[in-house]
Amino acid sequence: AEVKKEETATATATAVPKKDNSFFGLLSKGSSSSTAVKEEVVVEKKKKIVQPAKKKAEPIATKKQEEKKQEKEQQQQEEETKKSEDKAGFFSFFNKAPKIDTDTSTTKEEEEDNTIQIDMSSIVMPHPAKVSWGGEDAVLTKGRNFGVFDGVSGADKLDGVPLYSATLAGELKKSVGEDPLSIRDMTKFLTDAAEFADVSATGASTAIVGSLTEDGKLSVLNLGDSTCVVVRDDKVIAKTNEINHFFDCPYQLSDDSPDRPRQGTQLNMKVQKGDVVIMGSDGIFDNLTEEQILATVNSGAERASLLAKKIANISRKVSFDETANTPYAKLAKKNGFEDYESGLGGKVDDISCVVVRCK
Repeated sequence: AEVKKEETATATATAVPKKDNSFFGLLSKGSSSSTAVKEEVVVEKKKKIVQPAKKKAEPIATKKQEEKKQEKEQQQQEEETKKSEDKAGFFSFFNKAPKIDTDTSTTKEEEEDNTIQIDMSSIVMPHPAKVSWGGEDAVLTKGRNFGVFDGVSGADKLDGVPLYSATLAGELKKSVGEDPLSIRDMTKFLTDAAEFADVSATGASTAIVGSLTEDGKLSVLNLGDSTCVVVRDDKVIAKTNEINHFFDCPYQLSDDSPDRPRQGTQLNMKVQKGDVVIMGSDGIFDNLTEEQILATVNSGAERASLLAKKIANISRKVSFDETANTPYAKLAKKNGFEDYESGLGGKVDDISCVVVRCK
C-alpha cells in the first residue's frame, strides 16, 4: 500500500512540473538562459512536491488500511454470526419435523380405523306355491354391491324362458366388479341388464340396487316397491321411497313396460360402524312393521347371515297370520280390498332379503 501511495505521489509531483514546464517554456521562448532557469525550477519543484507528498501519504494510508481492516473483520464477524443463526434455525426446523410426521401418522391410522368393513348376506324364500321352481325373486351380492329383484306375480310368463328378475341379477353380477358403484353406474348397468332381459327373459321385475364405499357412503337406486332401511341405535334413521303407479302396481322393468331405471328414487347417506342396512322385497316390508324389524335386529343375531334368515322367517310367519297388524293390510283396507276389510292380516309372497352389517 505504501509503494502504491508513493507511486501516486510521484505521479502527481511529476504532473505539476509538466504543467509548470509548459508555462515557463512559454515565457522563455528563444532564450537559452531562461531554459537553464526552467530546468532548475523543475528540479526544485520536484524536490519540494515529491518529499512532502510522500510524508503526508504514509500516515493517511496506514489509517485507511486500519479502518478497512477493522471494517472487514467486523463484516466477517457479522456474516459468521448470521450463518450460525441460520444453521441453528435450519436444524431446529428438522428437529421439529419428526413431531409433525408423528401427528400425520396418527391421523392416517385414525382414518384407517374409520374404514367401514362389511358383513353381508342374503336369502331368498319362495312363495309356498312356487317352491318347486324357485319362486320369482332374485338377489345380488358382489363385493360392496347388493340388490333385490322382486318378480311381479301378475305379469305374464312363458314356460321354459328365464325369469326377468333372475336375468337382471345374473347380468348385473357379470357387469359389476368388487368395487362400489355410483348411482350413475347403477343406472347404466341396470339399464343394460333390462335391455338384455327385454329380449331374453319373461315376466317383469322391480329392482333395488345398493352400494357401500369404504368411507361409509351408502347409495341406493330403487325402481318399484322394495325397500332399504338403515338401523342405528335402535332407530330407523333412513329409508328409501317406493315408486308406484297406483296401489299394488309398482314401477317395473319388462319388455312392454315404459318404466326405466333412470326414473328410480335415490338414497344417499353416510353410515358408520355399528349400522345395519336391510334391503328387502315387499314380502318383508308388507308384513313387518318398523318396530318388528328393530326388535329382530336387536335379537342377538350378530352375523349378517343369521339376521337375514331370522328376518325372512319372521316375515313368513306373519304372512300366514290373518289377524296380524301389517303395513300391507292397512293400505289394502284404505284402497278397498275386500280381503282386508278388517285392516288385518299378512300377505303371502316371495321373500328376499340382503343384510349388511357395518363394522
